[in-house]
Amino acid sequence: MSHRIFNFSAGPAMLPTEVLEKSAAALLDYQGKGFGIAEVSHRGKEFEAVNDEAIDRCKQLLGIGDSHDVLFLQGGATAFFTLIPLNFLHANADYLVSGEWSKKAAAAAKDLGKVNIVASSEASNFDHSTPAAEWKMSADADYFHVCSNETVHGHRLPTLPKHPNLIVDVSSEFMSRPHPFADCAMLYGGAQKNLGPSGVVLVIVRKDMYPKQKKTASKLWSFKDQAENKSMINTPPTFGVYILLEIFRWLDAQGGLAAMEKKNAAKAALIYDTIDRSNGFYKGTVSVKEQRSHMNLTYRLPSEELTDEFVKSAAKNEMVGLKGYRTVGGIRASIYNAMPVQGCEALAEFMKDFASKKS
Repeated sequence: MSHRIFNFSAGPAMLPTEVLEKSAAALLDYQGKGFGIAEVSHRGKEFEAVNDEAIDRCKQLLGIGDSHDVLFLQGGATAFFTLIPLNFLHANADYLVSGEWSKKAAAAAKDLGKVNIVASSEASNFDHSTPAAEWKMSADADYFHVCSNETVHGHRLPTLPKHPNLIVDVSSEFMSRPHPFADCAMLYGGAQKNLGPSGVVLVIVRKDMYPKQKKTASKLWSFKDQAENKSMINTPPTFGVYILLEIFRWLDAQGGLAAMEKKNAAKAALIYDTIDRSNGFYKGTVSVKEQRSHMNLTYRLPSEELTDEFVKSAAKNEMVGLKGYRTVGGIRASIYNAMPVQGCEALAEFMKDFASKKS
């Protein structure tokens, strides 16, 4: 087996070794057939079986039934900032702006209709998500859009809000913890963080949203039409969907989302405890501890020089991808489902050693 290091990149991110090995084998020779899974027709029986199993396993993991459709689409989550209002924004939509990505989602929607920002924490550099008690909701919103985990700024919503038409960007924490997903009108996220390679967007749509859809210029942009065609109006990213299936199988073997939540909390605690016990050498960027992300852990060092040295030294110790987002700086350790606890232990020990030498 190839040597593997600890990759803390925010995405595309590390994938489970077991999934990579099985996917690599299927890419060369699928089920002993003499051809790879990326070489089969999306209309053929081989991929049809992959697609059907992926849909079934996805629903089981999320705890949803026939009330929702599972779509495997393309374009990246950013494209869906436009597709969502293109489909569902009639009179007004509510948006919670809590970070880089929810801000971009709201901006895209403003080009297509009236948007009500229920709250924004931009004034404090998105160091938290505004609590629900302070939200200024509309009485007639077509939908309410939130980002459950802000990848750039390192905080999350501890619980999802209740709303009849809740749409959630779950890109950076998809399948990392259980939520009452069956209550959501729509979930969407790019695969390249917790679920697979870049190029696939996993979308879950509650079927009672379809009568509320507007007519789109192309069926490619219509969630209803995509669902009716099992995401195959055009050729889907077949190999990406196959890797999704292997991820779903792997998640089942880990014990499902409740087990993953427990593991992820333990991993995050290793890093946050190190930050909190560093006597101020490391400073977390999230002001509300209950909102600290378990996927993207953000913190700062006393100076940019030390930050740069930290990143370079960590890389020499086989820990990469720790540099913060380009507009924010600092450190960001992304510890998605595939990051083993050993990686977090190694980072915590490195942080302690680095602080002891530089304090």
